[in-house]
Amino acid sequence: MSPTTVQALRPIASALPRRVHAPQRRGRFALLGHSPALDGLRGLALLLVLAYHFVGHDVLFGATNGVDVFFGLSGFLITALILDEIRVHGRLSLGRFYLRRACRLLPALFVFLAVWCVLLAFFHDSTWFAATPSGDGTGRTVDVAGALRDIGMALVYFANWNVISGGMEAPLSHLWSLAVEEQFYILWPTMLLGLLFLGKRMRLVALGTLIAISAALPWLFWDGTNDGQDRIYFGTDTRAVGLLMGAFCALVWHERKALERVARFGLWRALAGLALVLVVATRRGDAELKFTLMPFVLALAVSQLVPYLAENRGWLSRVFRVRWLVWVGKRSYGLYLWHYVWATWTHPLDPWVGVPLGVLGTFVCTIVSWRLVEQPALAFGRRFTPQAKQRRASSSLTYELPARTSLAS
Repeated sequence: MSPTTVQALRPIASALPRRVHAPQRRGRFALLGHSPALDGLRGLALLLVLAYHFVGHDVLFGATNGVDVFFGLSGFLITALILDEIRVHGRLSLGRFYLRRACRLLPALFVFLAVWCVLLAFFHDSTWFAATPSGDGTGRTVDVAGALRDIGMALVYFANWNVISGGMEAPLSHLWSLAVEEQFYILWPTMLLGLLFLGKRMRLVALGTLIAISAALPWLFWDGTNDGQDRIYFGTDTRAVGLLMGAFCALVWHERKALERVARFGLWRALAGLALVLVVATRRGDAELKFTLMPFVLALAVSQLVPYLAENRGWLSRVFRVRWLVWVGKRSYGLYLWHYVWATWTHPLDPWVGVPLGVLGTFVCTIVSWRLVEQPALAFGRRFTPQAKQRRASSSLTYELPARTSLAS
């Protein structure tokens, strides 16, 4: 990193708070530790999505809102982790950030798509191979060339726009949400650095404006047609409201955490957010409100729940720290990748047979992926985590944070 870049980052570093109350706390340390409760929330979100694709079309009509929980959680975590890296190390290495994300996301995706392509070669003429959960179970054959083009779009994380532009030949439309998140991961770190040059109030106003724009776009695209609904549901711009709301909460939470302030009525707000998520999961609702208003409402609900669980204390956090729910949350990425294809393959079967078989297949594939692919990739990715010794070894890349600074600069 050049001296010019270091000088440019100094205002950002000085804008991040640190505790200075006692000598033993004068070191710079991360504010967001590992929170099993957030793993549990991720597990709940995954179970909602899994339940929708296996049985939810007839029971849990709104359980796709698990994706909204994922978005809010991702926006919060990515933003908080970036703020912590700048706080602790005085800088943000975009290269290391993207390498860590690549190690987390790409290996499991590559293996999943490779296995699916092998199966495509053998079963593309079998209708059960594309009997997606939203259909009637009859399925269809798959055009290999078209499916391979869809795989290419998925690999560059453009699956959501692929769905909007006319649908996917490959029965892998669930990859749309991964595309939205990855597009956010690519753009957001640089945008956040720009916001951090502003004062506390102005950066929140700027981010709030982006949230308002994203929340308003569904009303612009709504026309009552399937094309309009797809544009709203799968669009990065229209679904960014959840990710940006999570980021907004992370900025506020980071400041309060550094100053050891506790949000007022945090438990009651978290309970209200959780109740809304669960109620929406069981309601079919009005189509116009579902596509226009609900993304913002759910983003607001999740924004009340995530910061409270990040504190990892209180009885509600203990509920989300239940071991089996945390287990599901830690493996939610693999479960999300594999559940949709198993829901597709078993959809033509009687539900009493297809659902247990599909769930079993999902968990077996996920466990194999977790042990043989994801855990080794995560271990390798930790090589790109900034270390204190790296900071000391190259003083030109780091600098001291002023002792009494805050986001209110």
